[in-house]
Amino acid sequence: MRIKKAQSAASAAVLVLLLGAFILIYLLFLPPDYRDALLEDRPLPETGTYNSLNYNSGAYQQGLGNLAYNKTILTQIPGRIDYLKTTEFDHPIPAINLYTATNAVVIKQEPSLFVKSSAFDQQFRDIFFTVPDQEHTNNIMLSGQIVRAQGRLIIKLNDNIIFEGYVTQLQPIPIDKGFLKPENRITFEVSSVGWQFWSTNEYQLQNVQIVGDYTDISQQASRNTFTVSDTEKFNVDTVQLEYYPDCSESKVGRLEIYVNNQNIFNSIPACTQMNVIDFSSEFLSAGNNNIDFKTERGYYSVYQINVHTRLKKQTLPTYYFELPEQLFTTTLQKDDKYYYGPLCGEVDGICPDNCDEDLDKDCCFASGAKAWCDVVPDDEGDRCKSIIQSSQCNKCQSGYENEFGKAVQECREQCGDDFDGTCPVGCSKYVDRDCCFVENKQNYWCSDVPKYGLEGTCKQSITQSQCSVCPTGYETKSPTGFVCVTELNKKTTAVPVLRPDYKVILKFRFFDDDQKKAAKVFVNGHRFEIDTYQDEYSRDISIFVVDKNNGIKIEPITSPLEIIKFDVELEQR
Repeated sequence: MRIKKAQSAASAAVLVLLLGAFILIYLLFLPPDYRDALLEDRPLPETGTYNSLNYNSGAYQQGLGNLAYNKTILTQIPGRIDYLKTTEFDHPIPAINLYTATNAVVIKQEPSLFVKSSAFDQQFRDIFFTVPDQEHTNNIMLSGQIVRAQGRLIIKLNDNIIFEGYVTQLQPIPIDKGFLKPENRITFEVSSVGWQFWSTNEYQLQNVQIVGDYTDISQQASRNTFTVSDTEKFNVDTVQLEYYPDCSESKVGRLEIYVNNQNIFNSIPACTQMNVIDFSSEFLSAGNNNIDFKTERGYYSVYQINVHTRLKKQTLPTYYFELPEQLFTTTLQKDDKYYYGPLCGEVDGICPDNCDEDLDKDCCFASGAKAWCDVVPDDEGDRCKSIIQSSQCNKCQSGYENEFGKAVQECREQCGDDFDGTCPVGCSKYVDRDCCFVENKQNYWCSDVPKYGLEGTCKQSITQSQCSVCPTGYETKSPTGFVCVTELNKKTTAVPVLRPDYKVILKFRFFDDDQKKAAKVFVNGHRFEIDTYQDEYSRDISIFVVDKNNGIKIEPITSPLEIIKFDVELEQR
């Protein structure tokens, strides 16, 4: 019995030793970060799928633990991105005159005619005539002078009796337009003598005329054209027609206005004052557009005609992608051969070598300049100014600032002066600190342009994950407001950068139309420009990317941009 117990104890000891050996071998073959996490009782690094990337722990290699992986991590099809240099367009139309002229016209004239009726002879007379424009000819009359009269005169229009009687003087006879045809016949007859066979009935007429009032409508309508560009048509928000009619409301008829055959007005306008008509942007076409003015009566002189369009506020899309933390290292020091150094464009108090003063605020003031604009002006050369005049302040949307973040003397008390205590009328909360807090003291303000654009300067609320998008940190006037936890005062030279054996490439494919492709591209707020006639373009953006969330914004420079697609690709060097 004792022998069996000793054998059982020995077997258990061998099993424990084998298990220990297997565990030791397992730990030796684990990737370093997994092994360290297990031994130090920390959470294991993330594995599996991350933003569509499959990371296999068996792919880890020597040194920094590279991820041996090549992958497209973002594909987008932006299509057309419009270039909107202005948000309003005016299309002036030449002055026009509208009127109708009504004049009496002679439609048919006969110097004389004679008709008679006797027992042995009858003589009647036909007159043929046409009315060229029946619609605009009115008050048609038959008139003449009677020289000799005997019997009863009978006058027929297209076999319809329009007069019958004994007369010595012929009064004008109205002609019913309902009896008219394209070709017309008036017949003059005289009554029969009856049983008085020895007598003769007869009429002698002179200067027989058919007259009418003809209204000339050749100046009753006017057509003009104006041109709308593709960009304007695709982005138009509201459309107005402005015009000034010189007229007398009691003497004119309705004024009809058509845009591309669509009626936008049909009434008597307010004379001798400016009229404004809103109409649907759907009536406009890209290219030539017709505008017609018509009236049925009276005189109009219309001038100061203008078609005014306002475009929608352009919101350039931001495309987001994620990069896992495993692709980055914070172990590189400033003396490391892989350290990229301070980035051009960062507000970090450092002016990197070969960085342009119009791209980096620190370089601007390091050059001795006086004023800096956070938002890139239309002319990039206006961003960093050594000399500035008051008339130039409107070139900077966010307001020119000195190196201390205050408005320069020449631009104080204007929109963009963050510390004058007033919000100018019409000034946006996104460009003026006072306007941000006038809206709500609980708001948060970033004094520099955040990574993802001007719309991030004034926010109603923020989270800790949003704190890093503002280079100077968000501030609030609320004593109980959220406070960002920053590491700005942490003394360290460690810089998190993409591992040196990886690179991130941004690739564009454009519509091949032989036109210049020019655009500003912002990667996490860092800007570079595309200027090419080719249908493909690529750029290494490794020094711009960060761990986790990244953003890309594309802004055309001089004309609309047609992008078939763009890719963000992770590649091994």
